[in-house]
Amino acid sequence: MTGGVPLTGNSLAHALARGDGAGLLHHLLVDQAIKVALVLVALIVLGLGMALIWKRAGRGGPPRRDDG
Repeated sequence: MTGGVPLTGNSLAHALARGDGAGLLHHLLVDQAIKVALVLVALIVLGLGMALIWKRAGRGGPPRRDDG
């Protein structure tokens, strides 16, 4: 059932109807894995950059108590 949409062109429904589901699924999984890896690397770089800036700003040591 195509939901009223004809199977023309190179759409996802057309690829699945042809039986290319395994290849398409592999492509989509690899694409998603690459995107997740990029996000993780970006978060690690962001965290390291924030830690470096925090230490350079003089706030890297243990918390101090102000005994007034």
